Amino acid sequence: MSYLNKMTRSFALRSVAAALALGGLLAGCGGGGGGDVAVGVGVVVPVEEPAIAGLSLALSRVGPEAVEVAWSDDPEVASFLVIRDEAALATVSTTTSLVDASVFVDETYCYRVEGYDPFGHLVAASSTGCITIVP
Repeated sequence: MSYLNKMTRSFALRSVAAALALGGLLAGCGGGGGGDVAVGVGVVVPVEEPAIAGLSLALSRVGPEAVEVAWSDDPEVASFLVIRDEAALATVSTTTSLVDASVFVDETYCYRVEGYDPFGHLVAASSTGCITIVP
């Protein structure tokens, strides 16, 4: 193999290695919203979305016009966002329950809880649960 071929081959390999390293950096910082990140010529590095842990959710009526929303804890979570009917109701960080005293009889309310790590990333979520306040 001639010196020129060795040099060209070495340059090509270093270019691919640099593209892969750049792709890893892009993937580590979000990489533009998910999907695959194309790096180099013909090299595709898949970017995996972070796994979201499941939270259990329990709803119970605790007064004439009050609902207790309770959920499981997760060690990765620094704060929880309680959502009622697709609108933020409250953010809590020191407890795994909340009493919603702003409900009315003959209405149905749907709740969901999302857990965020100290950096603000969603790491846990519950499914949506609904409760009807009957007289």
